[in-house]
Amino acid sequence: MDGNRQAMNTDNWISFYKYADDGSRAMSQQTYEPLINPERTVFCANYNTNNSYQYKYGPRPLYTEEVVKWFFENELKYITKFSDKSYMPEILEVDKINKKIFYEWNGYSLNEMLFEDSKVEWRESIKNILIDLYREDTYKLTMYPHCHFFDKNGVMKAIDWYGCIQASDPFIETKYMDGIIHETAIFRLQETGDTIDGKYNLEIMFKQGLQHHVKWNNCSLDYIYKEIFNNDR
Repeated sequence: MDGNRQAMNTDNWISFYKYADDGSRAMSQQTYEPLINPERTVFCANYNTNNSYQYKYGPRPLYTEEVVKWFFENELKYITKFSDKSYMPEILEVDKINKKIFYEWNGYSLNEMLFEDSKVEWRESIKNILIDLYREDTYKLTMYPHCHFFDKNGVMKAIDWYGCIQASDPFIETKYMDGIIHETAIFRLQETGDTIDGKYNLEIMFKQGLQHHVKWNNCSLDYIYKEIFNNDR
């Protein structure tokens, strides 16, 4: 990774949209602009707030430079921490000036693959990733199919590392989550209960996600929840 070299030119890259439950295309997240090169071999997470993707449906007063900078730095923190893991894609380039991170990519996300072919095997791979992260004191809330892909060797890779939090201290200031949550998902924050010193408890969000909200091919990740939380750390 080189934070000083000139970044790749993304002018002709396409925006990434996931498949929603009804088959329509939807924004993948509310944090950065996701771009894929025409060859579908490189993925760019653009954390520059001056992008049309995050304002597709109008103004977002809580989506501030401060909020986006925090998540950009959080992503850098965790891709560095887990750089030697098999599920970390190759980081091709980091442009710290323009807040862009370039990852290897291999065609399509698991969201797209599962939409086209429900027989794709995924259960063991995502379980192994989340359990390994848990053992490393990390909750990764971005555990959806569109946050993963298979590389050329069939190894599952994870992106969207901005969504990680320390498991032993899973609290985050409300302004950061409020700035990236979609209005249809505000109930996820409400499920975390009363804030503590102006912070949300994301452990509750992680557990609720595993048990109820995160779906892979219409299946929950409750089997992973049981394996993690029915055993002592």
